[in-house]
Amino acid sequence: MNILLDRIKYGKETVRNPLYENENSYGKIEVDYSKCKLCKDCIKHCIVDAIKIENEKITIDSKGCIYCGNCIDVCQYDALKNTHNYKIAEIGDKLREEIYKKFNRSLILRSVDTGSCNACMLELSATTNNFYSISKYGVNFAASPRHSDGIVVTGPVPLNMKDALIKTYYAMPQPRLVIAVGSCACDGGIFKDTYANCESLNKILPVDLYIPGCPPSPQAIIYGLLKLMQRI
Repeated sequence: MNILLDRIKYGKETVRNPLYENENSYGKIEVDYSKCKLCKDCIKHCIVDAIKIENEKITIDSKGCIYCGNCIDVCQYDALKNTHNYKIAEIGDKLREEIYKKFNRSLILRSVDTGSCNACMLELSATTNNFYSISKYGVNFAASPRHSDGIVVTGPVPLNMKDALIKTYYAMPQPRLVIAVGSCACDGGIFKDTYANCESLNKILPVDLYIPGCPPSPQAIIYGLLKLMQRI
């Protein structure tokens, strides 16, 4: 009876396909070069230096961007827009074909928080709830790196966490996967080059998958993991 009452009260508690198009999600910021006048206002207001000028064109680093929307707000020519496309995960250069073959059906991960604000951890946790149910794709989380295929790193990597991260990495059996979740793990985020001596994750460990966002949504995380497993 309680189950029926809960269903009436809360309605749909799960979703068949979590990778639906979500108009409320933030995604890659695109530049309309026909409108852009290279006024550099967006560069001045980017707090993480993710916007550059290359070959006389504005470029936005998706891994470094925290998707705050400052650049869109200050652009007086409406040359920037949020695409709301959360599918912005990128496969790292070091991912090997044998890793694909080994992990394309199931994946056991260990979460490692290297000093995040906990936002990425909350979104990562949401992937395991009844609504998103990432376990139906064969992705689960383990309590020990010795039982894991890879580690999911959230947050920048300050000096005090570097050794612990490396020890966790080498505690995993080979081949090992490293997944960077969130702008801080991907490129340092707002903590890059601070007094905590934060160092880019890809300078410490070989990163196999980047999932940008501040924080990335559960949809973005699931999309990235399925892309890694060659399931999409």
